[in-house]
Amino acid sequence: MAHFFFLQPPLPLRSNRPKMKISPIIFWFYSFVFYPLVPNVYPVNLFEKLRATDRLQQLGVSRYLESEIEDCLHYVSRYWTNKGIFCARNSKFQEIDDTARGFRLLRLRGYDVSADIFQQFKNGEEFFCCGGQSNHAVTGIYNLYRASEVMFPGENVLTEANKFVSKFLREKRANNKLLDKWIITRDLPESDYKLQVGYALDVPWYASQPRLGTRFHLGQYGGSEDDVWIGKTLYRMRYVNNNAYLELAKLDYNNCQALHQLEWKNIHKWFKKCNLGEFRVNEKSVLLAYYLAVATVFKPEKSKQRLAWAKTTILVDTITSHFGRKQISRE
Repeated sequence: MAHFFFLQPPLPLRSNRPKMKISPIIFWFYSFVFYPLVPNVYPVNLFEKLRATDRLQQLGVSRYLESEIEDCLHYVSRYWTNKGIFCARNSKFQEIDDTARGFRLLRLRGYDVSADIFQQFKNGEEFFCCGGQSNHAVTGIYNLYRASEVMFPGENVLTEANKFVSKFLREKRANNKLLDKWIITRDLPESDYKLQVGYALDVPWYASQPRLGTRFHLGQYGGSEDDVWIGKTLYRMRYVNNNAYLELAKLDYNNCQALHQLEWKNIHKWFKKCNLGEFRVNEKSVLLAYYLAVATVFKPEKSKQRLAWAKTTILVDTITSHFGRKQISRE
């Protein structure tokens, strides 16, 4: 039963890995080649708001920051164009990474965004990240895949995009070439990024259970404040890479898990007290019933709904098992 996430021990709040240090040689190289050191684009406000929102949702703590997230997405919508966006507001340049991420987050929030914005990134049967690109950046293609998962019926451009990016990402994964070239990271090496993309490919958005997704992303966070971004110079973005996000998410996860374990103990006692085992219902099916409930409805304040779901499922299984026995007469 080790695969039932709520039965696992609490997550450690801090990592024991040493902090990453960037070699002075690397800084010297960038200083020499790209002098004077200035950001390649400023501000990065759309980029930061979208990445921070996405990260908080993946970590399962966005419910604590609903008003702030709404403000962020409303800000992004103000600068949204029919050709997409870039990481900076009022930019005449667009690329698929921020456009796809923004499209998915805005659509899931109820904003009216058209899939036609992806037509400009289409060249034949392929999709590219930006004009003049000579190769495909994995991060942008990965976010296009995630955007294609929230398509509406009849949005052919997203159907075509899903077909292309699924094949592209599977080939990259098979060849161990999944790497974000725009960031130097300690916590998310290529093998972990492969797991992250692999999870998205193997567990479609429509089939993903919220708490399982949260548990996975806690182990593949890749958002350390020591991470360094590459863009004409080396720089850090504290709103995107922030250890506080992970610490908050782990505290929330552990608190929820403690409640879930207590609920499971009470359900198990209820199962024993009612002698439901006499009706051919085993403990594994009882555990599975609660698991399905807690994986979807995990919030502490939803305890009554969660217990009602689990107990109703158990009682239905009990009735089905009992009256499904051949030796029971029709009467």
